[in-house]
Amino acid sequence: MKRILFYILVLTTSLLNAQVINFPDPAFKAILLQADTDNNIAGLVKIDANDDGEIDQSEALTVYDMSIPPGNIVDLTGIEYFTNIMYLGCIENNLQTVDLSSLTNLEILGLYTNQLTSVNLNGLSNLRFLRLEGNLLTEVDFSTLSALKILIITQNHLTHLDFSNNPLFEQLRCNDNPNLSWVNIRNNRTQIYTPTPYNGCWDNCPNLTTICVDDNEVAATQTFLSNCGITQPINVTTDCSLSIDEYNLNTLKIAPNPSNGLFQLSFASKLPQEAVYDVYDVLGKKLSEKKVSFENNSIEINLTDYPAGVYQLSISVGETVVNKKLVKK
Repeated sequence: MKRILFYILVLTTSLLNAQVINFPDPAFKAILLQADTDNNIAGLVKIDANDDGEIDQSEALTVYDMSIPPGNIVDLTGIEYFTNIMYLGCIENNLQTVDLSSLTNLEILGLYTNQLTSVNLNGLSNLRFLRLEGNLLTEVDFSTLSALKILIITQNHLTHLDFSNNPLFEQLRCNDNPNLSWVNIRNNRTQIYTPTPYNGCWDNCPNLTTICVDDNEVAATQTFLSNCGITQPINVTTDCSLSIDEYNLNTLKIAPNPSNGLFQLSFASKLPQEAVYDVYDVLGKKLSEKKVSFENNSIEINLTDYPAGVYQLSISVGETVVNKKLVKK
């Protein structure tokens, strides 16, 4: 009998302990334990209702708003149990990666001025307002954010932005993205180009070469760019059939060409993955093959050991291939 009671006690204790949330980042846990009815950390909710110095899953479900103040938080693990959250802000911290895919009730999210290199927002179909400025992001998948209307994502390292699967999307602030090469806003929704608190010029994006828009938005987009004082050549098109790799590869420049055998290859922005280039002579014989990554967006091809003539250059990224002629004098 005593043994049975012992096992029941152990099982009960284990079940209770299983409900306590593990927060690997002590700074994040400490902030949550400070949440009370006299501050806005959890929207005037005291998360640790029983004052045991822990946060269990039932306590997490009482939170609908969370505002994490600036500090040194590096990990939001544990946030996945706060599934009723509709508003989340964690600004001016040191987050590098964040997975918020479990917070399906989230409507407003601010993660600006962190150190983010990746953020998982998959499945957040209620998210309508998103701020990610001041991070280190190179790409973000917005394809499952069906309610997204407004995005501020300035001061990052993005190569592309795609809102073709966001039927409500209408306001974008994306300036100061030096690697941004194309934007797809063809989503059957008229974009708001007039200045608003959440909208602004797409300036300081020197590698932006292509914007894909709805059929009725070409002129409005061109006027918007002109009014912003953006003078670089940008192709405003309704054809979004090109892939990311094709957009990047189509910006290839070769200089000098013709040359004495040294050819400098450059792209408008750094390719997202390694490329393979092959060089052939006029008879189709392969002379060289090399896998390269385009550091600083450029590489050099050396044909000084080959005779003068015309050579065929083939560069591929994944399944995408571009062919160019190299002329050696």
